[in-house]
Amino acid sequence: MAATAQFSSHLAGLSAENARIQRRLILVLWLLGLPGVMASVWFGLPSWLRTLQIQWAPDIMFFWAFVPLSLALLIPVWIGVRMGPYVGLSTPVLIAWACGRSPRRAVRYLALPGVAGGIVGAAWLVTLAMVWPERLSLVDPTYDMPLLAKVLYGGFTEELIMRFGGLTLVTWALWRTVGANRRRVGWGLGFLAIVLTAMLWVGLNMALKLWVGESMPQTALPQLLISELCYGVLAGVLFRCYGLEAAMLAHVIAYVLSHGLV
Repeated sequence: MAATAQFSSHLAGLSAENARIQRRLILVLWLLGLPGVMASVWFGLPSWLRTLQIQWAPDIMFFWAFVPLSLALLIPVWIGVRMGPYVGLSTPVLIAWACGRSPRRAVRYLALPGVAGGIVGAAWLVTLAMVWPERLSLVDPTYDMPLLAKVLYGGFTEELIMRFGGLTLVTWALWRTVGANRRRVGWGLGFLAIVLTAMLWVGLNMALKLWVGESMPQTALPQLLISELCYGVLAGVLFRCYGLEAAMLAHVIAYVLSHGLV
């Protein structure tokens, strides 16, 4: 965690150089998440239209959904770039690139934990599919997407929303509330933020399903809670200790290894 803070701590502040680097990071991360937005709208929107009994043409609805969702993605990206340096959360590879340094050190730092996390995540998903015979797509429609769409949305866009934006905001809020007198966010406070963020993500998934009128079997609720909470903690620890790219790498590898098995 100290090493991750070292990658980002110099971005805290409002100097002209820091502002230039932050603008570059916001642009790159936003562009990185746009293909996932497109994939989620393209594969998720038709089923939502059928559930809501909306008769609009899918191509028109695609445009009206993609544009606001793409702009909304700027919110978690901005939160992560602006608040992350204050709470020790960063994107070490992209920061090194934005600062004009070689990202080789950052890649070596996070590659092994990211790969290991992806293997553990894939094993977890396959285990869940064996314990609960119902398909995981009842819990998360992402699992029914083609592999490329699944990787683009889950591996990049979802990490930007949930980890980079959500976890950073929760950590910053806790730090400002109970730990602002400390120079760095401690492990206990950081872990509490990870758990709270995972629980918030479960709540948001449930609220979205209720809003679009989707029905879920009773067995899906504990499955949703356990799967999202456990994987959210795993990815959150990777982000906290090694950077956002480690969480993204783990998410991508988990989806690739478990594709077709869940």
